[in-house]
Amino acid sequence: MKINALNYSDKIVRFKYTRILAFIITLLFPAFMYASNWTDATAKKVREMYPIEKSKNPTASAEFLKAMEYRIYIEELHPTMDYDNPVILKLIRQMDEHFQKGKKLLPKNSVEDIVWWVLFYKDIHGLIVPPRNDYSLAYENLPCQEFAQKHDEIFQMIERYPYGVVNFDLPEIRGFRFQAMAALVSFYSGKYPRRYPAQHQDYYLDDPQSVKNLSKVLKHYEVVKKKYLLGSKFVHAMTLSYSSDMVDISSELIKIRMYHTQNQQFLPEMCTSKEAIIIKDNLPVILDSMKIDNYQTNVIYSDMFDKKHTNNPALFKLLARRCPNLNPDMQNAVTQMNHIIKSKLEKYKESSMKKYQNLSKEQKK
Repeated sequence: MKINALNYSDKIVRFKYTRILAFIITLLFPAFMYASNWTDATAKKVREMYPIEKSKNPTASAEFLKAMEYRIYIEELHPTMDYDNPVILKLIRQMDEHFQKGKKLLPKNSVEDIVWWVLFYKDIHGLIVPPRNDYSLAYENLPCQEFAQKHDEIFQMIERYPYGVVNFDLPEIRGFRFQAMAALVSFYSGKYPRRYPAQHQDYYLDDPQSVKNLSKVLKHYEVVKKKYLLGSKFVHAMTLSYSSDMVDISSELIKIRMYHTQNQQFLPEMCTSKEAIIIKDNLPVILDSMKIDNYQTNVIYSDMFDKKHTNNPALFKLLARRCPNLNPDMQNAVTQMNHIIKSKLEKYKESSMKKYQNLSKEQKK
């Protein structure tokens, strides 16, 4: 009887486990089916966007496309999770694994890996303003030595990119060729001081490599502009991005050279420098864009003309005053700049006054 009782007890336990297992499967099966449909739909989407038969390096491109699937998963999960969430970190590792495999399979003259790298990582590592301002994995948060290493890697991409080929002939990729370079250049030039400790970020003024590298960036960027700008999906925005980067880098190079002269003087030969010509040619493009009030123009105004953040206006006035070869273009640009700055200040004062008046009304209530 004891044996029968034990057998009966075992049957009850097994029955309970079976019921629990069936319940768990019932709960998980819809989730499994959803995940399966999600992955199938994502793979189909990637195949439609990037038909593999258009690639001359299909084995390498197949790895990049697999990485793109993980990038899409990350984009779709990111509204509810930061990039440093364990779930997204795992997807990033898987994406990177396929990216590295694809990179190793490319011929030496290919820069297809750079196009994919920018597509995959520009948001994650903060090369551009990421969705939801999520800078959790941004390079700029790294200690200065680690940042310098990543910064150098981006410079190596900038040096390779203009002279390599992409054997994946698709409108989607052709339309992104200039944009990829713009993201690399804007980050590299704009974040240069972060190579140094926070209390010494002006050290780049004494770093001879900064002048060499930034001068090379100007040259490489000009090559990419001639090749790919007009094929960009966003020609107007990319033209403005190019002009603002070129003026910003050129201004920085002139300031560095002034810093190294006796008494930090502006020398006559600076008027005929390549950088001064770049400023003269591109500054009107930037100033004309200020007629449009949008996110891009507001950021450019803040970085290039707002005296709280830059001394560029003083340099532009110096060029107009000291360089006859740049006039009348430079003088006209400075006149236009002064008008824009004055207008912005008046709008700011007016807006501040309205806020103050509204606050006073609320307090009286």
